[in-house]
Amino acid sequence: MLLDLGLHESLPEIELEAGWRTWDWGERQAQVRQLLKATPPEVASGPRAKFYETYLTLVKSNAERAKTADFQRMCKEGIKACLQQWNELPPVGTPAHIGTLHMFQLMVELADASNIYSSLASTKVENLETKSGDLKSVLQTWRERLPNNSDPINIWSDLVAWRQHIFKAINDVYVPFITQQQQQQTASAEDGGQGDTATKGANKNKADTKNGRKGGDADSSKVDEAKSAGSANNSALTSYAYRGYHEMAWIINRFAHVARLHGLVDVCISSLTRIYTLPNIEIQEAFLKLREQAKCYYRRPQELQSGLDVISNTNLMYFSRGQKAEFFTLKGQFLAKLDKLDDANHAFATGAQLELNSPKAWAAWGRYNDECFCRNIPDTTGAVNAISCYMQAAGLSKRPRVRRFLARTLWLLSQDNANGSVCAAFDAYTGEMPTWYWIALVPQLLAGLDASYSRQSQQILLRIAKQYPQALYYALRTAREESLIQRRQQTPAAESSTADAATS
Repeated sequence: MLLDLGLHESLPEIELEAGWRTWDWGERQAQVRQLLKATPPEVASGPRAKFYETYLTLVKSNAERAKTADFQRMCKEGIKACLQQWNELPPVGTPAHIGTLHMFQLMVELADASNIYSSLASTKVENLETKSGDLKSVLQTWRERLPNNSDPINIWSDLVAWRQHIFKAINDVYVPFITQQQQQQTASAEDGGQGDTATKGANKNKADTKNGRKGGDADSSKVDEAKSAGSANNSALTSYAYRGYHEMAWIINRFAHVARLHGLVDVCISSLTRIYTLPNIEIQEAFLKLREQAKCYYRRPQELQSGLDVISNTNLMYFSRGQKAEFFTLKGQFLAKLDKLDDANHAFATGAQLELNSPKAWAAWGRYNDECFCRNIPDTTGAVNAISCYMQAAGLSKRPRVRRFLARTLWLLSQDNANGSVCAAFDAYTGEMPTWYWIALVPQLLAGLDASYSRQSQQILLRIAKQYPQALYYALRTAREESLIQRRQQTPAAESSTADAATS
C-alpha cells in the first residue's frame, strides 16, 4: 500500500522506504539510484540513504563483490552520518537514540555482509563445507546481535528485511550445489552399477570356488559401504547448502516471538506462515514455529480449539523429550482453558513424566493445581499438588522467576486445614531447595513463625542462616526487637487486668 502511494504520488522517500524490503536489489539498482537522487537533500545525506547507497555498492556484479575502495568509502560516510546524528541528540538517553543505534548496527552488518559476499564468490562444491563453516561464525554473531525485546517492532522488521536479503544471496549460491552433487552421485552410481555387473560376471565364473564366493561377498560389502557413505555425504551437503534457509527460519521465529510479546498477534501469525514457504528448516525451528503459533491462539478465546487442534495434529516423532514435554504442557493449558479439567491434568502429568527435569512442565502443572484449589478452597487436594509442583519447579529452575512459586507456596501453606496435609506435602519434598531466592521472602518467613506453618518457616530460616547469615541477621534482629517491644506493652496491660479482677 505504501509502495503504491509513493509511486502514484511521486514520493520517492516513501517508495524507497516501502520497497527496499521486498525488491530484488540486483535487478532494481538503476531504480534505487534514481529514487535516491530524487529524495530531498536532508534525506539523501542521512544515515538511511547512506545505507542504501552502500548496499547498492555491495550488490554489484560478481567480479566487484569483494571489498573495494568505493565500498569502504561509503561505509565510512554512513558511519560518519550516524555519528553526526548521534551528536545532535541530547546527552541523556532517550527513545530517539534507539533508531540511531539501529542504523549503527546496519552499518556494522554491512561490513560483515561484504565478507559474506567475498566468501560466496569463491565457494565451490569442493570447499562448501569449509566456506559454510566460515559463514556460520558470522551468522552466529548476527544471532547474538539483536535489538531488545522492548524495542519498537519497526526496528525488528527492518533488521529481518535486511538480513533476509543476505540470506537470499547465500541461497542463490549454495542451493544449486545440491543439484550438482546429486548429478555427480547419479553418475557415480551408474559407473558403480556397471562395475557391479562386471564383478558379478566374474564371480559367476568362479562360483565353484570358495575364494570366488568370498570375493563376491567382499565386493558386495564394499558397494554397501559406498552407498551409505554417499548417503551421509549427501545429508551433510544438504545441511550446508540450506544454511541460508535455516537462518531465515530462525530470524522469522525470533521476530514472531517479539511480535507476540508486543501483543501483535496477527503480525506474529502472518510471519510464521512464511516458514511454510521455505524448502528446508531444522527440527528446532519447526518446534519454535508451532509453539509460537499455539501461544498466539491461546491469547484468543475464540481460537482456543484451533490451537488445540494444531498441537494435537502435530507429529511428535522427531522432537526431543523436552520438546514433547512442552507440547503436552501447552496441550494441558488449552484443555484447562476449555474447562476439560481431567484431560488437562492428564496432559500436564504426561508432560512432567516425559521430562522430569523440565521446570516449565512442573510450573505449569503447579499453576493448574493452584487454580483448581482457588476454585474450591475447602478441598486442599489442589494445594497439596500445587506445592509439590512448585517446589519441583523451584529446585530445577534456579532462576529469579522462581520467587513467584515460592510466594505462592507460602500462601498455600497459610491455607492449610486442621489435618496439616498442605504442610505435610511441603515436608515431603526432598529435592534441592533454592535457598538464595528465599531471602527475598525473609519478612514473610519471620511472620510465619507465629502462623500454622511455623515449623516450615523455621526450617527455611535455618537454611538461610547456615548459608547466608548476613542476609538474615538484620531482618531477624529487627523482628526480635519488635517482638520485645510488643511483649513489654502487653505485660503492663495483663498486670492491670489481673489487679482489676482481684479487686472486684
